[in-house]
Amino acid sequence: MSAKSKTCFGKATGKPLTEYFSESEANSAARHQKEVQGYNWVPYQCKRCGKWHISPPNRQTPSHACHCCTDSNGQPKQSYETRDAAEQRAEILQQERGVSLRVYECPHGDGYHLTKNGY
Repeated sequence: MSAKSKTCFGKATGKPLTEYFSESEANSAARHQKEVQGYNWVPYQCKRCGKWHISPPNRQTPSHACHCCTDSNGQPKQSYETRDAAEQRAEILQQERGVSLRVYECPHGDGYHLTKNGY
């Protein structure tokens, strides 16, 4: 069973994302997209709503909240496991929001972060 989200919207379209209530449902939807439209989608669990969505694989840049570093608002910085994942997220943000970000290694060894500093 799926529904349109009231809290999550596509970055490119601004339209509500479809939300799935389990990973199994999201996997099924991803397979359906591949079979019907030839699109390769992957499921992910949303940090905002806790439900499942699907997206193109090139938008997947898994991250987690760093336990040591905070952003300018005092919130935990997002940490990316690899430099490549952080650079991919920086490129997505540049394209979608026009924000230039620099990648740097977490000084506490918790992956890689993004920053506006240095530009």
